[in-house]
Amino acid sequence: MDKNVERPILIVNFQESMIKQAFKESLSVQGSYYQVFTEGGAVVSSSAAADDSPAASRDWIRYAMSKGSGTEYININGQKMVVNFDRMDVTGWLSAVYIPYDNLLKTVPNMFAYTMYSMVIIIVLSIVLASLISGRITLPLKKLLRGINRIGEGNFNTRIESSGMPEVNVIIHKFNQMNDKIQTLIEENYETHLKEMEAELKALNFQFNPHFLYNTLNIINYLAIENKQALISNMLVELSEMLEYTAQAPGLVHFGEDVNYLKNYVFIMNHRFEGKFTVAYDIDPDLYRYTVPKFFLQPFIENALIHGLDEMEKGGEIHVAGRIESGLRIFSITDNGKGMPEETIRRVLETADDHGGFGKSIGITNVNQRIKLQYGHQYGVQIVSRRNKGTAVTIVLPLIGPE
Repeated sequence: MDKNVERPILIVNFQESMIKQAFKESLSVQGSYYQVFTEGGAVVSSSAAADDSPAASRDWIRYAMSKGSGTEYININGQKMVVNFDRMDVTGWLSAVYIPYDNLLKTVPNMFAYTMYSMVIIIVLSIVLASLISGRITLPLKKLLRGINRIGEGNFNTRIESSGMPEVNVIIHKFNQMNDKIQTLIEENYETHLKEMEAELKALNFQFNPHFLYNTLNIINYLAIENKQALISNMLVELSEMLEYTAQAPGLVHFGEDVNYLKNYVFIMNHRFEGKFTVAYDIDPDLYRYTVPKFFLQPFIENALIHGLDEMEKGGEIHVAGRIESGLRIFSITDNGKGMPEETIRRVLETADDHGGFGKSIGITNVNQRIKLQYGHQYGVQIVSRRNKGTAVTIVLPLIGPE
């Protein structure tokens, strides 16, 4: 500008009360005060306490101006002060708050107490929350452990209610399923054992003292040989073998043993009925490598003789066959007897047909139930019959068992 031109003047008007009100909340520590400086170091505004208190040096004010804002520890007339300062962007002024360091330390115990109280509250809340969370996990696991202990004592009716975390509920659900399966297996095994015992008892009432029967039959056999009664001797031998087989332990037996028992029975019954029937066998030799339920063929031959061929004087035919097909063992017993109605077939397969006591044979129902219990409900006995045409019995077993 030309030297003769009048220089402009910038007049800034402000209400100092606004500045004092803004700094009022920053002077909570005893002995603290504030000052606002221009770029030249002149004091624009200050608190009442600043009038009697020393200010920072001009060198420090220039340093603070260059730095802009921050917090510094400075000594003013030998007193350590904490100074918070900041430079205003619009005016370029510097505002500074002076806090005596010793007075500031007096407020620390209160802050420490607040911190301790907060930590104690947080710890208590953490313990409570941890107990609740751990309880949702540990309590169901403790229930599960008690349930396992009860099962170990033989109480297989134990059930555990689902509770807690979803993952624990899955374990409890699987535990209950396993317990149900064990209970079912125990019941099925017990029922199988009962059926086997029933078969043993009904097969021969005189099994109570088999050694006595063996000795007695041997004596009779010697007498028959001495008197040259070959037929009687042969029948006694067959009966002895049947008694020996009957006295064996129940359960699964080799197929050949059950066939021998069947042939002994047919031999005796053939002489009893004086040759009015014949029995033909067509059995795959591979079947002899497997095991079968004990007494699983004889009841069907007996049923054919007593019921199917009872009205025939001669010409009765029974055919026993066995084969392996599609991974199954399939046995069939057919006769040319009078047959039986559908109602009788249903009753024979679904209800107990031999309540008469020890004198009766092993029932067809017993055989059918033992097969299903041993191998599964998809296996068992099927009967097809036509009046005056005959009856065909089919027994289906899986291709399993020791060879």
